[in-house]
Amino acid sequence: MSKSLVSALFGIICYSTCLAQISPPGLGDINTAGWFAIGLKQELSEKEGVTSTTYLGLGSSSNPNNFNPFERNVIYVVNQEIKHRFSTQWQYSGALSYRWQNNYIDERPYVLNDPNARQEFRVYGRFSYLNNAFSLTYRPELRYFFDPDFSPAKETVQFRSRIRTKIAINLNSSKSQKLTTTMEAFFSVGRTNNWGVLNYKEARFCIYYSISPINRTTFNIGYMNNILGKSFSKTAHYFGLDIIVHNLF
Repeated sequence: MSKSLVSALFGIICYSTCLAQISPPGLGDINTAGWFAIGLKQELSEKEGVTSTTYLGLGSSSNPNNFNPFERNVIYVVNQEIKHRFSTQWQYSGALSYRWQNNYIDERPYVLNDPNARQEFRVYGRFSYLNNAFSLTYRPELRYFFDPDFSPAKETVQFRSRIRTKIAINLNSSKSQKLTTTMEAFFSVGRTNNWGVLNYKEARFCIYYSISPINRTTFNIGYMNNILGKSFSKTAHYFGLDIIVHNLF
């Protein structure tokens, strides 16, 4: 619980409106995980405040009996988001995402399960309030799940809500180095329980260091603490690295 409190304190003190990182996706009940992504952020209309962000990402995790975050390949992600900042303090976006997540058994020899993976098609939006020091974002998601052969998965559809706060510290006068943190809470409901009550699912706390050593390129390296369940019974540790190229075209 002490780790959660430390992460929460970090989340209360830092936000970035310029150098956004690509945070790791949650992988459920694991010990540790690694995440790498490469993205392109392109201004479509500077006058209208419209930007496009595309990224490819892959993640790995430990086996249940160790803490090696690169033990097994777990997830592959393709994501496309269009963002519109229509005023100094308000922003919205819409996105599509495809994810392939391998499914392993939890006992030795920790091989692929049957079915060996789950496919996910995700549609989501973001609604954000921004100012010089603080951001608050609500993100609704519709998630559609399929087995590898595109037959319906055990849980076919899920609606999930995410509420996130974000703050940041500039580390130099040129603002090319920043320390960024986020706090995010998750609530979800699935069709398998007849769209029952929206239940608390998990919380995530991130801290990232961002640097732009060369023109139009940002490197982000960081850590995410993923806390599962209402009783905080499970904590997973994620280590992430992503590269974002700005306005390539």
